[in-house]
Amino acid sequence: MVEQQFPGALAEGEFIEKLVILLEQNNVVVGDNSLLATSFCCDEVNRSLDSKLCEAFGGQNFSMGGLAGFPFGGVTSFGAFSHHIPKPGGSAVVVYAPHVGVDSTGVVGKVDRRGMPASGACCGSACAALNFCKEQLEKDQAEQFTPQVDFLDAQQAWVGQALLPHGKEVVDASNPMAQLPRALYTAQKEAMHKIITAAAPGNVPENTPLVLVGGIQINTPTGTPDFFLPLQCELRSPAGEVQADLLAELMDQNDTKWMSPERPNDTSETISG
Repeated sequence: MVEQQFPGALAEGEFIEKLVILLEQNNVVVGDNSLLATSFCCDEVNRSLDSKLCEAFGGQNFSMGGLAGFPFGGVTSFGAFSHHIPKPGGSAVVVYAPHVGVDSTGVVGKVDRRGMPASGACCGSACAALNFCKEQLEKDQAEQFTPQVDFLDAQQAWVGQALLPHGKEVVDASNPMAQLPRALYTAQKEAMHKIITAAAPGNVPENTPLVLVGGIQINTPTGTPDFFLPLQCELRSPAGEVQADLLAELMDQNDTKWMSPERPNDTSETISG
């Protein structure tokens, strides 16, 4: 099932429970005196994680995300979020992730949606970006890529452009749909780092712990829990500087298998078992 393609993934409820316990152990305030920011895809299948995280971190969240989970709110949204953090004595928790579906037959990259006769693409934006990358890779190297600037689909244009440097590794993977969210995560991690570096100093209140959690959201059929694969869990200063890497504590092990998802003789697009 999910663990075969995404080893280390936790059921949503287990992930949040472990995160809360870990933060309390590290003297980070949770509950009403914390403020949550999330950066997840617009897709309705992702609202479950938003809601569960809100229950643990004050009941509301600041939404930074857009298509594929990229933090399109950027520096402006993080600055506004920072000024909403409870003070004194509050905390800030930021959780971001691309997402991928696993449908009832075990196919990665699809999900069974409410009221639909068959499973469909998930994440649709990610799949469209991958198709864009395939088109670019097939072009002559001398043919220059011109970024799209049409505001009517600006976010999707950005997703495709952000994925392009990772396009070949996704296309060449034994299971491209399992590699795709990993590539998007890498791009989003870089974007989030730039945003925090630019916007945290002078905006996050003094003596406020800033927690940054990144991973991959895994959507599953109704009746089974959705999952979250944590890939980053850091305690940062108000200036955005890393003070402690908490990922190993969150996972109870220093597991980096996600970085090498390829498996010998694994050419299947499905998850069996």
